[in-house]
Amino acid sequence: MKPHSRLLFKLFVLYFRFLDNVRRLQFIRLEKKQAMSSVNQNLSRADYKFRVQQEMLTMPDGVKLAVTYYKPISKTEDEKFPAILEMLPYRKDDFFYLRDYQRASYFAKRGYVIARVDVRGTGGSEGTLPDHEYSDEELNDAITVIAQLSQMYWSSGKVGMYGISWGGFNALMVAQKQPPALKAIIAVNATDDLFYNDVHYIDGVLHMDTYAHQIISDNALPRSPDYRVDEAFFQERFEREPWLFTWFRQQQDGTFWRRESLRFQSPLKTPAYLIGGLLDGYRDFAIRIFQHSEAPVLAEIGPWNHDWPDTGKPGPNYEWRERALRWWDYWLKGINTGILEEPRFMTFVRDGYEPSIEYQEVPGHWRCETTWPLPDSRDQRFYLSAQHQLQPETVIAAKVNDSHSLVYHPGSGMAAGIWWGEQTGDMAADDAQSLVYDSDVLTETLEIIGQPQVSLQVAADGPLYQWTVRLEDVSPTGKVSLVSGALINPSQRMSRLTPQALVPGQTTTLKTKIHFTTWRFKPGHRIRLAIANAQFPMAWPTPTKGKTTLWFGTDTWIDLPLVSQASGLPCLLPIPEKNDESPDGRSLTSEPANTTFNYDQKTGDSVFTITYNLEWEIGPKNFKEKEKYQWIVNDVSPANAQFKGDRQLIFTLPNNQLKLISLVNIQSDQFYFRLTFTRTLFQNGQQIRQKTWSESIPRVYQ
Repeated sequence: MKPHSRLLFKLFVLYFRFLDNVRRLQFIRLEKKQAMSSVNQNLSRADYKFRVQQEMLTMPDGVKLAVTYYKPISKTEDEKFPAILEMLPYRKDDFFYLRDYQRASYFAKRGYVIARVDVRGTGGSEGTLPDHEYSDEELNDAITVIAQLSQMYWSSGKVGMYGISWGGFNALMVAQKQPPALKAIIAVNATDDLFYNDVHYIDGVLHMDTYAHQIISDNALPRSPDYRVDEAFFQERFEREPWLFTWFRQQQDGTFWRRESLRFQSPLKTPAYLIGGLLDGYRDFAIRIFQHSEAPVLAEIGPWNHDWPDTGKPGPNYEWRERALRWWDYWLKGINTGILEEPRFMTFVRDGYEPSIEYQEVPGHWRCETTWPLPDSRDQRFYLSAQHQLQPETVIAAKVNDSHSLVYHPGSGMAAGIWWGEQTGDMAADDAQSLVYDSDVLTETLEIIGQPQVSLQVAADGPLYQWTVRLEDVSPTGKVSLVSGALINPSQRMSRLTPQALVPGQTTTLKTKIHFTTWRFKPGHRIRLAIANAQFPMAWPTPTKGKTTLWFGTDTWIDLPLVSQASGLPCLLPIPEKNDESPDGRSLTSEPANTTFNYDQKTGDSVFTITYNLEWEIGPKNFKEKEKYQWIVNDVSPANAQFKGDRQLIFTLPNNQLKLISLVNIQSDQFYFRLTFTRTLFQNGQQIRQKTWSESIPRVYQ
């Protein structure tokens, strides 16, 4: 056959394969649409009116918890409804009211009672603020509340629990305890590992997050809705020690962190619908629970940040509440919605794109599967070489002196933001202060889904450093996109529970998993692994200026979880619906966080700054929130790092105004963290109380 005839024949074959695939996909989609149409006929309809009611629930010790019910109005005298609990310390009557209404109204209109409860000692609830997050009091109260909800006159006896972040955390924790009336949960952007995968210690490394200041400020506010300032308020809230000090006293993994971490408990036995985001610090939990749970699990991981799938940025988005309704209808109403007959694992596969913080949507596609790990997944190993390359085969003739030295730049890493997520710009500036290793220019697409694994053979000139590894995509233009990353605290290299200092000059091997990610590396691009000893301000700087060494050979590599581009089932996702807005509240100012980072070559200071400015109103009440946070470190003296926070809250109420100013200052030296936190409360312009806490806490492998 002549060359041009062979070419025509190949094109002919490819064309008919293409037509066949198109017909196959059209058939699958038609079949799914028909099935969905049939299922949707069985779904609870949005034909209920509902009322919002404020009540109290009494705990066994007499403490009363404030609950807001979003309650459908019965159509018949004996109609019963399932209940869905969300329990948070985030003040349902002021800070979270507008947000709660948007979510709760959706389900209330479809025949569910939403019970939004403030944790004891917070918001509108009575009692003393607990000593720490996810306390025994909180979780025991949740179990009591679930039992009470199941026995209400309006209740069908079945209860669900849901939430994002804190609400996802405690939903998992309560589900592990298996209260009889709790039939299923939904956990969004949550964690099963409080030490490695929360905002206090990321990957075992100290992290100072804006959340820490925000929550300990909120905890000092009076009870809603009357905001009474009296001695009981001062004793139970205002003068309670801020949780910040507890977190710094617990610098290593152990019982404190593991007691309620699902990762270290028996497999989950309660059905769970889990949602994560590729730009959220919490996403690894979904695949771990999916793999090990003994109950049915749905797991979905989209392209967005710490938000819900219908509003998270960047998109594309979908209406998770419709899918949640099918989940609740199945477990709480006994309706066969077909939710368990569909693929139970879904993720968005990002189609490699250049870096930007402005994306509203990113390119890619949804992939649905019935199981995890993915059946077509395989690891491909790349070895790092002295020529700054990623090579698919090890350099067999590696010499003893094949190594690279890395000078510690404590302010490096600002382009990646404050945790593993967020939209990031060009990583080239960070890479200039890192060791970088690039693949050859790709001639075909490589697609990854999962957690890449990294092994580094290293040595250091001091007992305490940290390593950061970033998986990146280098485009033909030279711009560098962050795909994912991980921190490594080498003191935990043998065991998370028994840390050990590095022995200066002695080689050791560090291994870690990079956080779950998806990405298509396109032809013409290069895969990059960037390695540094700082990820500022995400990781608190280690104290000693010096250098580390990376050795090449069989112990220094990265495994990428490659998948087939043609695999996966089509995903049919509902379009986001417009949210219902509260009839008596509105947002007045909601400026996005303003982030700046600056390096002063003269002084050697690296400064990362975030500011917020919010204002909203509920009925006759006006609320303002103004915040500023700074992280500071110096090239010459990394031990003397600093974090400063200034948060001002102004509540203007009928015949009353409250202003709370919270200031935090954390400074470190080689041996200690020095914490100072001050609360000052003003009423109608007059200072009425101030309280300051100060403590020097020894550094423990941080």
